[in-house]
Amino acid sequence: MPRLTHRLQFEDFEIHVLAGQSRLTMALWMIASWITTTGRHWKFVIHDDGTLGPMDVVRLEHALAHCKVILSKDSNSAVGQALSKYPLCLRCRNLHPLGRKLFDMPLFAIQNKLLSIDTDILFFSTPQLMLQWIIGEDNGKSIFMEDVKDASLVPALEAEQLFEINLVQKVNTGIIGIQKQILSLDFLEECLACSGILNKDRWYIEQTLFALASSKFSNVELLPPGYVMAMDAQCPADAVARHYVGAVRHLFYSEGLAQVRPMLNCNRSRA
Repeated sequence: MPRLTHRLQFEDFEIHVLAGQSRLTMALWMIASWITTTGRHWKFVIHDDGTLGPMDVVRLEHALAHCKVILSKDSNSAVGQALSKYPLCLRCRNLHPLGRKLFDMPLFAIQNKLLSIDTDILFFSTPQLMLQWIIGEDNGKSIFMEDVKDASLVPALEAEQLFEINLVQKVNTGIIGIQKQILSLDFLEECLACSGILNKDRWYIEQTLFALASSKFSNVELLPPGYVMAMDAQCPADAVARHYVGAVRHLFYSEGLAQVRPMLNCNRSRA
């Protein structure tokens, strides 16, 4: 894997990534495709899912200039203290690594805008809508990928009755753009207390809470079909990015990198 450098001016904006040993290579390819398609440097903050070790930190720091790696041994105590008055939030955070996107990322993020990208996403052309969100006014807009179907653990009618929310459907948190204050700990604790979702499918708890909080406190925009979530075998030629989830994850390498590698080689030849 080449060292991910670029000749353009370094950017101060943070991008948060939840990563572990099993997907560290995917994370580096995702980051390489993002850097190449945006034509900019970025500050990457890598959050340990609980499986990273010291050599993984060395690998990341070698590959990424100016990255910050937050290991579990360092984050657990800080997050535990921050959530000491929110026992259900703390339980949620420790129930599944995805909970760290809800609680660790906003705690450690320097800026108000929080952008998170999953490791199993590749970018093929300039993500203009994401860049516009980054540089735009703080107008309370949240952005997410659009899922193939709604997977919220709280039905829309229940969300309206319990929390007076017009719940946005098909929120997928492969890409998250949100203002930190939207993730109100008081509101998240209330959601966990009233909905009973801690006893449901833990893979979708984080996504459900993002959908509830963003629907309550912001204007939600789902990214268009060019940010592909489809389970079809072939990625459209005009795709901006693809989230290689579940049934199509094997295509990350066979399809996705077949498109990304030539982009990186072209970029290197111009350097």
